[in-house]
Amino acid sequence: MFIESVIALMLLSLAVFAVPVRWKWQVAFCVVGLGVLSALYEAVGVFSGGGRIYPEGINIVFGPQYGVTDPLSSFFLIILSLSAVAVLIYAKGYIKPYLGRKSSAQISLHYCGLGILYLSMLLVVTLRDGFSFLFAWEVMTLSSFVLMLFDAERREVRRAALSYLILMHVGFLFLLAGFVTLYASGLPASFDALALYGEQGGNIIPLFIVFLIGFGMKAGIFPLHVWLPEAHPAAPAHISAFMSGVMIKTGVYGVMRVVSCFDSHLFAIGLIVLCIGAVTGLWGVILAALQNDVKKLLAYSSIENIGIIFIALGTALLGKAEGSDPIFYAGMAGALLHTLNHSFFKSLLFMGAGNIYTATHTTSLDDLGGLGKRMPVTATLFLVGTLAICALPPLSGFVSEFLIYMGLLDGIAANGPVTVIALSGLIFLALIGGLAVLAFTKLYGVVFSGLPRSEVAERAREVSRPMLAAMALPLAGILLVGLAPVFALRWIVGLVARIADVSGASPISVPADVLDRTVSFSDSFLPLTYGIGMLVGISVILWLLRSWVVRRRAESSSPTWNCGFTAVTSRMQYTGESFSEGLGRISERMITNRLDPARIAADEIFPTEHHFDVRHKDTLDSLFARWWSYLLRRMNARLVMFRTGKVNHYVLYALLFLALVFLLSILNLL
Repeated sequence: MFIESVIALMLLSLAVFAVPVRWKWQVAFCVVGLGVLSALYEAVGVFSGGGRIYPEGINIVFGPQYGVTDPLSSFFLIILSLSAVAVLIYAKGYIKPYLGRKSSAQISLHYCGLGILYLSMLLVVTLRDGFSFLFAWEVMTLSSFVLMLFDAERREVRRAALSYLILMHVGFLFLLAGFVTLYASGLPASFDALALYGEQGGNIIPLFIVFLIGFGMKAGIFPLHVWLPEAHPAAPAHISAFMSGVMIKTGVYGVMRVVSCFDSHLFAIGLIVLCIGAVTGLWGVILAALQNDVKKLLAYSSIENIGIIFIALGTALLGKAEGSDPIFYAGMAGALLHTLNHSFFKSLLFMGAGNIYTATHTTSLDDLGGLGKRMPVTATLFLVGTLAICALPPLSGFVSEFLIYMGLLDGIAANGPVTVIALSGLIFLALIGGLAVLAFTKLYGVVFSGLPRSEVAERAREVSRPMLAAMALPLAGILLVGLAPVFALRWIVGLVARIADVSGASPISVPADVLDRTVSFSDSFLPLTYGIGMLVGISVILWLLRSWVVRRRAESSSPTWNCGFTAVTSRMQYTGESFSEGLGRISERMITNRLDPARIAADEIFPTEHHFDVRHKDTLDSLFARWWSYLLRRMNARLVMFRTGKVNHYVLYALLFLALVFLLSILNLL
């Protein structure tokens, strides 16, 4: 059975501690590889067999439980497995420089945690019973927490990991409250009981909001995203790729699973999801454009893309509520396809950030520059990821966002309140897309173009082959979806049809008009694909012709005009801060600026060189930090009176506590 095999592999991953350092990666790769083969076999079985697979009851922790591998689960199994292979290959090259600095136990803990994180996510998307699901959810949280602490000697890493752990458990409590609500109403604590809860007259909207907060905390929706920009920069690059590329998608899976069980109040639920998606996407992309750190910019971009996915999901729910198949299928297909695409290009970009850090030991934009000539392979791969995340043709991001736009346009064409809502969603999506181009133009231009801004950037060289080979896997996904959109769209829409087919029957019951519209969607990409192919071909021919002409004549080089300066230096280039200064002025209420200057001494008549570091923190993050600090100070002020330093007082406190427990037990209050 699939779930039992995953649990066995989780136990087998502990074998990493028993082998020498040189074999730890191989053992981890074998464990993850077996999990990947099992997951892909399960997913292919669902897609080829047509029906749902219902495994028999199994015993995990809470007695007989059950799991289901249906089309939605199978889709996420594929995403998790493809990313796991790329991340583990990348880890071999990224961890190699640490083998001499980290102990054998630390390396073992890292590889074991990586395997358990992947396997626990497989359980998350297949278990249906609430308490077993929460057990797998908690294992996923704890394993990712351990992986974040790889560089635990750094204070900012410990702070980010602790913040992540606290907020994930806040989300866990909301999920627990949701399942306990079902159990208290006389229903099983499982996802399948959600439909029965609505049929029995239960209030669906409050229950949905409870689950939305629980899953939204993991996904990073507004305003529950404050952990994400701190956690991803603190983790190693491949862990950031895994967390941002796929782990936060378990929150998306949870929301999709919950809404798929509801047949009523879909208009209100769709409106809530779309509004949250619009605010999340716009907030995330604005903060991304203002960042001066590569990994923080990518982290805020993940928030932006989660917002895009929620806009698509909200559009689909509105279409389903209004009985419009075209809106539903376009929105749901866009949400699923963008979930897949984001796992590709965000993994590629975070791995590229890891390459930059490995070569320069910094991710600050103002310390980089000119890496395009020194790291040409990384620069090329990073450029592809940048173009894909900006939704530019002919890459994968364009295909999924095109579907979302089509769903919103269909909503505008519909009569009724959906028109205004869809128009608002379209405006937000267009703003998000434009600001994403600004953010990633800044990122790529400052990091890879121009002159080096520091000695570390000047000395940068290309990274090892395993790290580049790992980046080829998400690159292949970006190109396949982008260059063959016809096949990708037909597969995704077929998947949507099977998700919507609640009977689980083998035939795909797609309405004829929807199927025709889907085929027309797919065929509309053919001229664009041919046109892009011709453009690329003509460009290659012109480049070859130019190279042939240049080789036949002598070349001379001379410095460019430098505006009267004696030499061109990196100080004449745009910095990350100056690039987005205008946007920063517009959005100053969204951020809290922190300036870390090297102070000029009073006796410096002629000041020497000084550096200024400007950091833009999310206002919500600052508010959370203030609230948390204020609460701790108040608690400490109340408890300080009990810290007398005398042992007899502490013994008295313990006796009073035991007496209180005894009294409550007698009164049956415990």
